[in-house]
Order: sequence, then structure tokens, then C-alpha cells
Amino acid sequence: MGVIQFLAERTDLLVAASSSSLVDFLTYDGRVTRSKVSLEGNLFRCERLGSESGQLRLLWPRFDGGRQVMHSTSLREQAVPYELELELARGQLSRLRNQYSVWHSSGLQSSGILEELIRESHRSFRSAALRAEVPETSVAAAVLSLELSARAADLLCEYYVSQRIEFRRQRASRIPVFLGAHLDSVPENEDLFLRTFGAVQVDTCWKNLEPDDGHYEWDRLDELVAWAQEHRLFLMGGPLIDLSTDTAPEWMKKWARDPVNLQSFAADYVETVIGRYVGRIRHWEVVLGANRGGAFPLSEEQRFSLLAGIISAARGVDEHIQISMRIVQPWGEYLSQTRNSLSPIQFFDTLRRCGIRIGEINLDVRVSEGELRTLQRDPLGLSQLIDHWSFFQLPINVMVSVPEINAANASAAQTRRNAWMRSVVLMSLAKDRVTGIYFSDWETQGSDSQRGLLNSQGEPASELQMLQQLVSEYLT
Repeated sequence: MGVIQFLAERTDLLVAASSSSLVDFLTYDGRVTRSKVSLEGNLFRCERLGSESGQLRLLWPRFDGGRQVMHSTSLREQAVPYELELELARGQLSRLRNQYSVWHSSGLQSSGILEELIRESHRSFRSAALRAEVPETSVAAAVLSLELSARAADLLCEYYVSQRIEFRRQRASRIPVFLGAHLDSVPENEDLFLRTFGAVQVDTCWKNLEPDDGHYEWDRLDELVAWAQEHRLFLMGGPLIDLSTDTAPEWMKKWARDPVNLQSFAADYVETVIGRYVGRIRHWEVVLGANRGGAFPLSEEQRFSLLAGIISAARGVDEHIQISMRIVQPWGEYLSQTRNSLSPIQFFDTLRRCGIRIGEINLDVRVSEGELRTLQRDPLGLSQLIDHWSFFQLPINVMVSVPEINAANASAAQTRRNAWMRSVVLMSLAKDRVTGIYFSDWETQGSDSQRGLLNSQGEPASELQMLQQLVSEYLT
């Protein structure tokens, strides 16, 4: 058992922004170590299973009312508590300067505004570090440094995105990235969908397609596939098997604890669906959430075996299909919630070493309040995530869910949501390895706080209008 302690002078900020179940440490080799945290007075205590050095990761508030994950530098255990705000400021400034150095040395054109923000952040951090004997002054300077580093990182990413996209457009008349959305039926407002998207992921939820053992209901899916082909949309099917959420039909529940029969039924389902659309759907998201699990009581080893069987069955039907799998919580939040031991990239690398061939990687970026959520990251965090996964040299699809809105301050939250979604799309367009961006929410389901790209009246939400503008600017 390892313990790292912090003195948090601004406990109000820590409590308001953070989620104690999702505080963790990132080790030098990319592993995520869960942490059990407690706050007693201003002592923030993190208990870990190991004692290795690592970067503290937690949510922290921005001056505009939003929240995002902040990092410390790598910290070792010591008897004296660290100063939380100072270590977060040190980590964010170090992250900013390192990325600025990498991009600037690669030819990024900066500006006086950005360089002044970086200097101001460094000046505030220096004030915080040198005035540690006056906690109030030190903490205020550290919090200011955090915000200045965050603003500078946002501006740095804006410059990077604009220059990278311009470079890509000089090499090709059109950026080779599909913008699509997930559909479970032909949309009522067809023209609106077709003006925005050139791709569609057709829903193949198991319990909807095979409600009774051996009895399939194809009408809805057949109609959707025919509609997509008629309008020359790029087609992706799936997810076929969801291992993170319970989407199995009721008749399957009795086999949930039997890995052998579960694999047999799942493989039969995959073979049947892929076989029906041979030659029409060439890209399949075969599995979702295998790195996390949760839908069935399977260990990591059992999920590897299940994946091998399912993917083998898929290739047995059509060896020419492109198989992808979706990585949920790609920053590894699930390691603080579950008994898994492998980080997302370790899980995928183990699959490859076992000889399981995956053709594409789908990264699930789901900022919500559900158990599968990813915590809010800035554009630099997304950039580093995509770069990290690009080492596998496989095509990457970014799967985006529309963030929920806090009803207490809906207007400000709406502005932040639009800005975040725009930054996700633009950063994805700037990356050579990204071949697709797919939105999970076309229509609003339930309350407007969880709305999709169409509101509850079927009218375009502001996010959809923003996407249409990006399409006209970059994808036509």
C-alpha cells in the first residue's frame, strides 16, 4: 500500500470539481493506478495499491465555470505532504511547455499572445513556489498559473489545428475523414442528415435484432442499409457485441455466466448478421468495451478468449471486411471503478500480441454522467491521446457523444459544449491517423439535458449547425 498526501488550501475548488472515485495516478509507462482518496480538513490523502511514482490526475475547475482534468508532474512518496495547487500548476505548466517545444521545433508558427500567456503562467508559478511561506498568496498564484496554462494550451492547440489542417488541404483537395452519426432507423429529416454527414454507423443491437433465440427481425436494418446505399453514404455496422453495457437479449441472460456458451451464441449472432450484409457493409465495429467489461461477469482473460472467437467468426464469413473495436474510457478511468488491471492501450497491445487482428481503432469520447464516461479533457489531452494510439499505425475513428448540459447554468454550459465539440472535430481533422468522426446521438432521447444533434422537437440543435459550418469549411 502506498500513500501520497497533499495539503489543499482551496478545498472548495477541490470538492466542487473533483470526483473522488475517479482520482488516479498515471505511471511513466502509461499504466493507471487507482487511488482511494479522503479529505480531512485540508489534508487530501491518496491511498494506492502500489508505491511507484506517478502523475496525479483529477478534475479541476476553470474560471469560465467548466471543469477539466489537470495533471501534476510525476510524484514519489514522501513523508511531507505536497502542496496540491502548486503541484497541479507545476504539472500543467510542464505539460504546456513540453508540447510547445515539440510542435515549435516541428515548424509551428506561434504568436506574441501565446508566448506572453506562457510567460505569465511561468511568472505566476514562480510566485507561488517562492512565496510558499504565505499560503494564501502562494495558492492564489498557483491557481492563476493553472488557468493561464489552460488558456495557453487552448490557444496552442488552435494554432496547431489551423496549421495542420491547412497543410493537409495543400496535399489533397479534401481531407480524407468521414463525418458520420449512429442511426437505428432512417431519419425523418433525411435532407438535414445528408447535408451534414457522409457516413453512417447502422445500429445492430443484439436484443433488437434477435429478440428470441434464432428469430431475427431484419426490416428496420434492411431499410436503413438500403437507404444509406441509395445516398452513397459510407457504411459502418455495429457495435455487434457490447461487453460494457447489457444489450444482450433476455433469452441470453441464463448463459451470462457460462463463457463457453456465451461465446458460441455471440459468434453465431456475429456470423448471421455479417453474412446477411456481405458485400454491402465492409466495415464492422465488432466489439465495444472489451477493455472495460461489465455486461457479463468475465475476467480479462475470458474477454480475450471471447474476442478471439468472435473475430475469428467474423473473418470466417468475410475475410475482406475491416474489423474495428471500440475502446471505452480510453484515458483509463475504468481502472478506478473496476477490478481490471490492464490500461486501454495495454489491453489492445495484448490482443495484438495474441495474434488477434484488428483493422481499426475506435476511441470512445463520452463526456457524460454515466459509468462509461470519460472525464473532460482539453484539446491538448485529445491530441496526446490520438498520438499515443497512432503508434499502432492503424486507422482511428473518434466516437463522440454529445455532452450533457447542467440545467443550473444552461446558457454557459451550452457555449462550453459547442466549443468542446468543435475542438474535438478540428483536432481529429488535424491528425493523419484519424479516418472517421462519428456522433452517437442524432436525435434527443429523454430530457433536453441529454439531447442529441436534433432537439426534442426534431429541429437542428446549435451543435448540428456548428457541424454543418465545419463541413462547408473543411470537408467539401
